[in-house]
Amino acid sequence: MAHKIEQPWDEVYSVEGTEWHRIATHIPVIGEDQIKRLSYPIIESPAIVQIDGRSVNLESYKVLVADHRNIRPDLTDDQQLVPLHIPKAGYKVIDNRQVWDCMIKAFNDLGVKVTSMGTLERGKKFFISVDIGGSEIKMNKDRFRAYVNFITSHDGELAMSVFDSLIRIVCMNTLIASQDAAGEVGFKAYHTKNADLAISNLGELFNAILKGRAAIAEVMTYLAGHKCDNNEALAMAAGYFCLETDKAELSTRTMNAAQGIATLFSRGMGNNGETLYDLANGATEFWTSGEGTGKGKTDAGSRTYRSILGSAAVHKQAFVAMLANDDRRKQALQLGKQALALAS
Repeated sequence: MAHKIEQPWDEVYSVEGTEWHRIATHIPVIGEDQIKRLSYPIIESPAIVQIDGRSVNLESYKVLVADHRNIRPDLTDDQQLVPLHIPKAGYKVIDNRQVWDCMIKAFNDLGVKVTSMGTLERGKKFFISVDIGGSEIKMNKDRFRAYVNFITSHDGELAMSVFDSLIRIVCMNTLIASQDAAGEVGFKAYHTKNADLAISNLGELFNAILKGRAAIAEVMTYLAGHKCDNNEALAMAAGYFCLETDKAELSTRTMNAAQGIATLFSRGMGNNGETLYDLANGATEFWTSGEGTGKGKTDAGSRTYRSILGSAAVHKQAFVAMLANDDRRKQALQLGKQALALAS
């Protein structure tokens, strides 16, 4: 289960639909009724082990257990207490209700819309994705949407984090991918005695988020303003793989990938084969729904997983970043020309 939604413990709510995994509960509004079901208390118990018939208290540690007894009557008795983590004694719990309250304090007066929320890995992870308005980024005929994501974990893997991202969280795949695609705007609260979820300056954070979104549109405008022909598109795609593999020559696989991207540069959805923006879109399509996801060779679930996590998601971000960097792009172009010459 790449989505890491472990039923019956985990629940995911979405205003958009049942999502790619077909497990989310589709509802028009996510609010108090839903957070109540996810606001399970976290019991902090001494860590006691049995050694040679004796009970030994590991004083430097404690055990965290999710207690669903009073909020999830649908669970059986043996399902209602779920082990989460054995952290050091100084570990501070940041529960799901605190994250929700942080979101409300930050954005409630702005009329925001919670678009998805849920838990993962039997409650070890929690997330909220919020549309705070001004989320649509327009570029030519294309539309992108940005979300403010709130995440935390109860297994020591994640700090409580708030960040802006073009990826809305609906599962573990998208949680990881949203972190990778996050902008620089946000904050973290670590699970220590000094953890503080308050946002001290909402105006500053809000303005920084909008500024970051404007920067994304600026990058797209930059790419759309730079001409590119078919030969250059193929060379840059080939050069990208040379940079990634640190090899001057292309394997059959990477040559086919470069040619696939170059084809989508001119024939992909909505592309005209004229600018770096078309090349970026071609690469994104290649690793979202094309050969870069294993199309024709793997099942639909595996292709979806690769496109939003795995190698495909990493390549999409790295390729666009390469195009947006003058020096990196020129280096790729030169390496690609040399690799294509060797292959001819």
